[in-house]
Amino acid sequence: MNKVEHIGIAVTDISVAGNIYEKLLNTPVYKTETVTSEGVLTAFLQTGPNKVELLQALNDDSPIAKFIAKKGEGIHHIAFEVDDIVAEMHRLKKEGFVLLNDEPKQGADNKLVCFVHPKSANGVLIELCQAYDYPEKAKRPELSLEDEICLFQFRNKLIIPGDLLAYLKLTDEEIDSYNRDMFVFYKFSEFKSVKDEVGNYGGTPDYRQIVNILPEHENCFVFAEYSIHLMVFAIRLYGYGSDKNEVYAICGSSYEIVANSFEEFIARYKDDISNVLI
Repeated sequence: MNKVEHIGIAVTDISVAGNIYEKLLNTPVYKTETVTSEGVLTAFLQTGPNKVELLQALNDDSPIAKFIAKKGEGIHHIAFEVDDIVAEMHRLKKEGFVLLNDEPKQGADNKLVCFVHPKSANGVLIELCQAYDYPEKAKRPELSLEDEICLFQFRNKLIIPGDLLAYLKLTDEEIDSYNRDMFVFYKFSEFKSVKDEVGNYGGTPDYRQIVNILPEHENCFVFAEYSIHLMVFAIRLYGYGSDKNEVYAICGSSYEIVANSFEEFIARYKDDISNVLI
């Protein structure tokens, strides 16, 4: 066995636990994955070579559900990385260990896995895992745009409405086609909260007080600007389905609602740019 590959932690709510461990480890959840065969939703965090796997049961028959019912939330297993899982399974059998599966199974995070019964490992559930076709472990894997958007919603606990989602999935060239006169529309990689985009901008106009004035500013995200931050446009997101997502035109410490959805904003903008300026 090469090293501890990860520590598995059973949780009742992976969103809540993910938020806690992101703050604790100062690193984002880089991947969520459902393992249907085990009835479990997983989330992974990595700091240096060390990883944590959060596990939430998806049904009452899941081993995680049974574990939590018996012992509550907490450490579920310790996983060790191996180069050849079949050879390691044979070795452990000869040493008298009881394995929970006769053949390696496909687990989460691109791994072949096998579990060692806790009764033969001094009360600890041990997992063997062998990686296959997986990026270097110390680096965060490249995510698709779809995965990045899912990660954004997971981390912020907010829902991107359908009209905005369709826009964010456009190609760079398609998004650039929205730019007119002195307007610049942002791509998803540039989609930031009001605080992150202009909260420290002390130019003209001075935006540094907007986070003290705009209600729940942390849920408002900038998607366009006019004349190099003379004015920025932000949409409010919610953690639940909403029939409106207010769009704000913000200039320094002043703001005004100019539309009740991204679609309405685009329609007003295309009809006459002055419709969305304050």
